[in-house]
Amino acid sequence: MEKNEVIKVEKKGLKTAGDRYIDTLSKEAEIVMNGMGLELKPEVKNALFNLGLACEKTLKDKGITWEQVNKDGLPSTLLYYAQLNLNPANKELYILPYKSGDKYVLNFEESYLGKQKKVKKFSADKLIDATAFVVREEDLYEPEIDILGGDSLRYKPKPFSTKKIIGAVCFLRYEDETRNRIVEMSLEELNQVKEASKQKMGGKLSPAWSKWESEMYKKAVLKRALKDVQIEVPVEYQNAYMSTEEIDNSNYDLDFEEKKTVVIETTEEEPVIEEVKVEKNDSKIIEFE
Repeated sequence: MEKNEVIKVEKKGLKTAGDRYIDTLSKEAEIVMNGMGLELKPEVKNALFNLGLACEKTLKDKGITWEQVNKDGLPSTLLYYAQLNLNPANKELYILPYKSGDKYVLNFEESYLGKQKKVKKFSADKLIDATAFVVREEDLYEPEIDILGGDSLRYKPKPFSTKKIIGAVCFLRYEDETRNRIVEMSLEELNQVKEASKQKMGGKLSPAWSKWESEMYKKAVLKRALKDVQIEVPVEYQNAYMSTEEIDNSNYDLDFEEKKTVVIETTEEEPVIEEVKVEKNDSKIIEFE
């Protein structure tokens, strides 16, 4: 070995803190749900994995580590959205970290796409779709209200328009067309929702409102429209959600990566010492070239 040669330390098989968090949560959830006679279905496990990836990416983008995250109540939140199969990668769910004391809290905001997906899945009246959109100046929007025969509309937006938003609309479409309904909100009403959200956040707009205002307008009108949609959540989902409280209360902790000093013998008189991150109680995952 040449003097001053750089020795590479390759970490093979190391899981990230987020991976291990989701692994631990899956195991805990499975134990609790099995005790209640329930099954943690493969699709829920897969959804948990996707949520873990999304959390990992969000924290990395913000320069936050998992050690800085307050995980109180996080297990039930993750399992809840995994059961609904809301995927941040499909813009169905936003993950928004907030600083609280010396820790960060992960806040989850359903997008209008997420709310659409949830309601269509559990609608008691066979809702086919709930379409929300904003109307801008110069867009063609012609609603036709028919209480007995079902509402209908014509909507043709100006391509790539940046004109002022004047309102938002949600169109509820059912298998029974006589139930079709239009729900509208004016810009004034939308801004009232925005202001209420601002007051709730202590006088500051949330990142969702700051970055995705038009999406939040859609969410506002969709939320109003869905108030009248009857939802029937299957008993298995209700029981599975009840199990999350037990998971929250189990107070399990996670073994995050910790530093260990690794001594690599060389042909030189003095050894080369490097610090690498390894998992606890695992001495087999460090390999040297």
